Amino acid sequence: MNKIFFIFALLLTLFADENVYKPIASIPYDKDLANLGKQLYFDVNLSPKKLSCNSCHNLNLSGNGTNNSGINTDNENNPPTVLNIAYSNLFFKDASITDLKEQVKRTLKTDMDITPKEFNNRVKFNVAYQKLFNSIGLSANYDNLVNALVEFEKALVTLDSPFDLYLKGDKNAISMQAKRGLKLFNFYGCSSCHNGNNFGGNIMAEINKSFSVGCNVSDGKVKVPTLRNVTITEPYTYIGAFVNLSDMIRAMSVCQLGIIMPDEDVDDIVEFLKTLEGKRPKILE
Repeated sequence: MNKIFFIFALLLTLFADENVYKPIASIPYDKDLANLGKQLYFDVNLSPKKLSCNSCHNLNLSGNGTNNSGINTDNENNPPTVLNIAYSNLFFKDASITDLKEQVKRTLKTDMDITPKEFNNRVKFNVAYQKLFNSIGLSANYDNLVNALVEFEKALVTLDSPFDLYLKGDKNAISMQAKRGLKLFNFYGCSSCHNGNNFGGNIMAEINKSFSVGCNVSDGKVKVPTLRNVTITEPYTYIGAFVNLSDMIRAMSVCQLGIIMPDEDVDDIVEFLKTLEGKRPKILE
């Protein structure tokens, strides 16, 4: 089976290079609504639990969340990054939601205890929230809360990563080592799961547990996470099993391929993954 895989992988690397990728671009969003959403994203007073969206997905750091927070009910103890989240079409570990707005609604209800009725009743006589929403011509209600958070998440695109600049024609934007890492990324089949403009977030896959007991880091199929900004969104896996990116790559080579990847290949792939780190979204400046 492994021989068949490597033959397939070899064919893949011959034809799948940077030409199969496209740089990400800004997603159109309502700036006034997004800036309102930004304020609400960080507001702990929205939730009866005194939690904000930022309590799990900490944009003061890197947007990856906090390990062992004990808050996020779906993703065990390692909330995923919200950077470039609008480029995904699957949400939550079980990929049970396929719409960004529905993702926001479920998170508000499940993790923060914010229901439409509870929120509308609470802000009805709250002058501060009335002024906040009214400042952009909106009523302070649950639907506008959701819309504002969605527009804010649309703005969290990390543009102009070195790899995106490379795709746009600047062949010196990434190093020779990173270019080798790209070829190896395709050769080993990493791109079969971490695919698309966001390098993940759009398919489900299962970690193979047959090669090692150390591969038991998730149950069944789970949403494949994005690799954009992976160098700043540690820890890795839904349970935060790895804090070192090289160790994560080595583990996946054992679990998914049944091989021990040479150290130089691991290093090259890490160098490539570093090129996926984009600029901090302007809305956070």
